[in-house]
Amino acid sequence: MRKIRSQVKAVKTTRAAKITFALNASLCQQAENWLNSQWVQHNYTYNSLSGLIRKSLAAYQNGEITINPTERDKFAPKREITVRFGLVPDLLNFYYSLPYSQRTAIVEESLSAYLDKINQESKELEKYRKIIEPKSKKVFFHPRQNFTCDKCGAGFQNETAYSYAASLGKFTKTYCSNCMEE
Repeated sequence: MRKIRSQVKAVKTTRAAKITFALNASLCQQAENWLNSQWVQHNYTYNSLSGLIRKSLAAYQNGEITINPTERDKFAPKREITVRFGLVPDLLNFYYSLPYSQRTAIVEESLSAYLDKINQESKELEKYRKIIEPKSKKVFFHPRQNFTCDKCGAGFQNETAYSYAASLGKFTKTYCSNCMEE
């Protein structure tokens, strides 16, 4: 029987790497539109399309999403996207462990599935959002007053003044009947 003198070790990549993909152009546009909508809402969880792609691939790696690479449209217009994996060497190793001929398809489908997942989560949270309507202001009327309308500037004597305060004072705005109807 032969003795084994050394073991074969799996080589792990630890260097920074940039990988360029040719992804579906409409999927990239959809992802960028979603990112812009998040940034408008001051949600900077994902700082770039590259960050979103890394998160989607990590979600696939962790089993959070399931994909079917055969659903991919191979003939759709493509767009080149470069992603840095420098800070996430485990994710880069996972990417290199994927079958070579299916890497781009897996990245594309994981991005699509991840966008569907986070859109579904935001729709579920939408149920709990409550829109609070502004309270209508209560109008008080004060008969037989001498006042100047604060809106139109007309002067009135022994007329009904309208205001949003229960009692008239020095700093209370008063309005005539014409201005209150507007």
